Amino acid sequence: MFEKIKNKIKNSGITAKANYGKIWQEKLGDEQIQWYEGMHKSCLKMHDDFKEFLREKRPSSILEIGCGAGYYPINLKDLFIDKEYVGIDISETAIEFCKSRSSFNFICTDFLKKNIDRKFDLIFSHALIDHVYDIDLFIEKIIKSCNRFVYVTAYRGYFPDLEKHVMRRNNLEGTYYNDVSIKQLTKKFMDMGLQKHEYSFSSIKVDNVGRDDDWQTIIKIEKNNNL
Repeated sequence: MFEKIKNKIKNSGITAKANYGKIWQEKLGDEQIQWYEGMHKSCLKMHDDFKEFLREKRPSSILEIGCGAGYYPINLKDLFIDKEYVGIDISETAIEFCKSRSSFNFICTDFLKKNIDRKFDLIFSHALIDHVYDIDLFIEKIIKSCNRFVYVTAYRGYFPDLEKHVMRRNNLEGTYYNDVSIKQLTKKFMDMGLQKHEYSFSSIKVDNVGRDDDWQTIIKIEKNNNL
C-alpha cells in the first residue's frame, strides 16, 4: 500500500515541482558554463534575430527570465550598455557567476513565484518556456510585467497544429520538457486582451550540427497599450 501511495505522489508531479530547477542548480563551475554555452551555440540564428529586434525596438529597461550564465549581458554587453538590465535565474551558482563578471543586476529566484512589482520595456526569455511547470502563468506574468515588448523562444520545435501544450515531467532532473501549442498561446493572448496585430509566431531552423530537421519557435509581442 505504501509503495502505491509513493508512486502516485511521484507520478502526480508533486515531486517534480518540489525539486524544480534541480538540473540547473546542481551544475557547478565550468560544467555549468559549458552547458549554457552549448545551449546558446545551438541557437545562433535565433540570437541574430533577437539582436536585430533589440536594436530596432530600443527598449530602455529589460528583464531577462532565465539568464543562466549571462550570455547576453556578459558576452554581448555592448547591446545593453545604455540600458537598465535585470536578469533572473533559478540557479544560485549561475547568478553568482554573472555577478562576478558583470555590474548588471542579477537575482536568484523562481519567476513564477516572484512578485514583479514594476514593468519593463522589454521582457525576453530564451528556451525556458519549454521547461516551466505552468506555461499559462509564465505567459500571464510576462504580459502583465511588460510595457511594450516581449521576445520569447521555444527550442523544442514549432507546433502550429497542436491543440494544447504537451508537458512531460522529468522528476529525476526536476524539470519539464514541453511542446508549446501555438493555438493555446493564441487563446491565452486573446483572453488577456491582446489584439492579433500585437503578437506574432514564427519558426526558425536550428543551425547546429546534427539537428538539421529541428525547428525553434519565436514569440513576439508589441503592445499598443499597458495591459
